[in-house]
Amino acid sequence: MRLLRNIFVKDWRYKLIALVVSVTLWGVVNFGNRTTITVSRYVEVRNGIQGMSYTVRPDRVEITVYVVERLILSRFIGEVRAYVDVSELKSPGVYRVRVRTETAVPWFIHPASVEPPAVRVEVIRR
Repeated sequence: MRLLRNIFVKDWRYKLIALVVSVTLWGVVNFGNRTTITVSRYVEVRNGIQGMSYTVRPDRVEITVYVVERLILSRFIGEVRAYVDVSELKSPGVYRVRVRTETAVPWFIHPASVEPPAVRVEVIRR
């Protein structure tokens, strides 16, 4: 028992540093290469006010994302979303709203740009 304690406890700071460095190097080797890809997504409407109808034009946007090469064929690419937040649009009319993006795993799949960056949202009272 004393032998095991000496193995794990003696110089524990150096062993912890070695573990952190090795895990970091492993992560860089396995997940370090990034590439850009472009995906097309429908624009979702979020935080709509009840009694209002929202029409988005254009209804699709092109999102350029930085992706770790090993995850290109992953299901996480399908989790890239584009949306507009319409909570501030309280009266009927036509507005220009910035498109926002989100991903399930932002550390591995990071949105770089959206084309077009803003869309036209028509608000109609139902």
